[in-house]
Amino acid sequence: MSSRGATLLETLTAVGILGLLMAGLAIPAYRQYAASRASRDAAITLAADVAWLSRAAQNADGRQGASLIIESVDPLTYDGYLGRPRWADPQSTLGRLLIHRTFTGVRLDGPLDPHTPLLFASNGSAQYLVAGSPVTQHGILVLTLVSRDASRSATIRLDLLTGTLIDPSPW
Repeated sequence: MSSRGATLLETLTAVGILGLLMAGLAIPAYRQYAASRASRDAAITLAADVAWLSRAAQNADGRQGASLIIESVDPLTYDGYLGRPRWADPQSTLGRLLIHRTFTGVRLDGPLDPHTPLLFASNGSAQYLVAGSPVTQHGILVLTLVSRDASRSATIRLDLLTGTLIDPSPW
């Protein structure tokens, strides 16, 4: 009886088939993992951008302030500017663009939308407008970011009076 070992070609073929099978399992699992993290990652970035815009408003000249303007809620796209839109604050104008972000796998739930900017004042406070009128600054702004598949969400809470994040990293 003769024993025969595997040739190099047979070994490489077997390894290639196993590699294809493993890739077929790993790629969908990674995509699901990335989608589930999308809302958390977007919330962390948005929270950092809100804090940065608040500081930029405090360091700006006089009444310049800063603005977070939502371009789209699904997918979430926003811009951060020095200054505020003239229609929202006749004493100011939009200045230079500081931030532009898009999160393709995330939707924003909350009162902010393309018609409702978040405005930061030089004293550190923040406010937003509903139907052209400012909402009271004695409240908490709650923004929820939801992943595309709605399997996960993350929430940001901003104290409008002080402009500070509440529980800035609860994720």
